[in-house]
Amino acid sequence: MKVASDQRSQRKQREYEARREEILLAAERKFSQNGFFKTSMVEIAEAAQFAMGTVYRFFKSKEEIYISLVEAKVEELLRLLEEATQRRVPAQEKLRAVVQVKLAFADQNRAFFRIYVSEWSGFEWTVKSAFGERVWKRYLAQIDLVANLIKEGIRTGEFRKVNPKDTSLAFHGMLNSTIYLWILQAGPKESLVDKGEWLGTLLLDGLGTSTLKRSM
Repeated sequence: MKVASDQRSQRKQREYEARREEILLAAERKFSQNGFFKTSMVEIAEAAQFAMGTVYRFFKSKEEIYISLVEAKVEELLRLLEEATQRRVPAQEKLRAVVQVKLAFADQNRAFFRIYVSEWSGFEWTVKSAFGERVWKRYLAQIDLVANLIKEGIRTGEFRKVNPKDTSLAFHGMLNSTIYLWILQAGPKESLVDKGEWLGTLLLDGLGTSTLKRSM
C-alpha cells in the first residue's frame, strides 16, 4: 500500500511540475513578444491552454510568474557556469569559459532579458524588493565562483596578487555592461558570442595573464 501511495504522490508531483513548467514557458513566449506590462494573465492562460483558475493555482500574479522565470534563468546560468568550470584546465581557461557561457546565454535569451533591462524601472517597489533579494543571492554565487577561480589562478602563479572578490565584481561589471548594451540595441549585426575572444583577453590582461600560453 505504501509503495502504491508513494507512486501516486510522485506522479502527482511530476504532473504538478509539468503544468507549472507549461505555464512558465507560455508566459515567457508572451513576455518576449509583447513585454511584461502589455501581457495579461488571460493571455498567459490562453497561451498555456489552461483555465484561469488553473493558472492561479500555481501563480498569484504575472509578477510572481516573471520572478519565477528570472530565478529559473539565473539558476540555469549558474549551473552552466559550474559545469563549464569543472574541467581540469588552467584558471585562465576557466575564466574564458565563464565569459563565453555568459555571452552565449544572453544571446540565446535576448528577447526575454530585454524585458528585465528595459522595463525594470516600472516594477512596483515591493516586487523589486522580493525579486532583488531572491535573484541577488544567485548572482552572488556567480561572483563567488569567479572569485574562487581567481584565487586558484593566484595559487598556481597564473594571476598576479589581487583582491579576488573585488576583481570578480569588476569582471562581472564589464561583462554585464557589454551584455545589457547589446540587448538594448534594436538589431545588432554581430553575435554577442563573437565578442567573447577579445573581451576575455581584455579581462585576463588585467590579471597579468597576457604573456601566458592559453594551452598551459
